[in-house]
Amino acid sequence: MRKSGVDLSFPSKEEKEKGITHELKGFHPGVVISNNQQNRPLITIIPLTSQLDKVYPFEVETNLNNRKGKALTDQITTIDKKRLGDYLGQLDKKTMREIQEALYITLAFEE
Repeated sequence: MRKSGVDLSFPSKEEKEKGITHELKGFHPGVVISNNQQNRPLITIIPLTSQLDKVYPFEVETNLNNRKGKALTDQITTIDKKRLGDYLGQLDKKTMREIQEALYITLAFEE
């Protein structure tokens, strides 16, 4: 069993090439979580999805522009700023606090 924050490994590209992964596919809106100074030229985001059939403790339900969804804190990714599309709005402070708490679970941070 691997320990969070201790064990290091290279991801296997074979599984990705075979399509045997649970990684997010397609384009999704994202919550920018990197700070403004870090946002040049890369931005770290948490993708959102509208699939609400199951919400795990490390996922956060969202409501943006009357569209329900969830933030996938286990799918944190970094993209080039050039890939940012249209601005969609902001999540409320309560939801952002819940995302922060979910990140502690996902990243196995000690409180």
